[in-house]
Amino acid sequence: MKTILIVDDDHNIVESMRIVLESQGYKVEAQYDDNDIVAHVKKINPDCIFLDVIFPEDDGAGFRMAREIRSEDSIKAIPLVMLSAVNEKGIYAGTFSNRDRDQEWLPVDEFIEKPMEPSALIEIVKRYVQT
Repeated sequence: MKTILIVDDDHNIVESMRIVLESQGYKVEAQYDDNDIVAHVKKINPDCIFLDVIFPEDDGAGFRMAREIRSEDSIKAIPLVMLSAVNEKGIYAGTFSNRDRDQEWLPVDEFIEKPMEPSALIEIVKRYVQT
């Protein structure tokens, strides 16, 4: 069974994603804070990771976690999908999109806005996780 790790402080988002993914046969693990992400990823060894951008103590925690994951040889190849509602909420002056991805600042495979439709979530996971 393929495992998806969702790292988001919003329990409702995590649970809604969990329902969709488990209905498709995926195992879902969750982390609700930005602490010790590398150790958690190594322990779970997920097939794909969804990272939120903003956490209560750090508006850029998702960026930091992505860079930490990419700096560890044993886990850096795991697909990373960055989740955020910043575009919708207008928290930042600019917006983030797939054009913002790079290996230094935003080393993720894809950037998507949340919430997303269940069919879009399934499509994204299938793009990165081979069953």
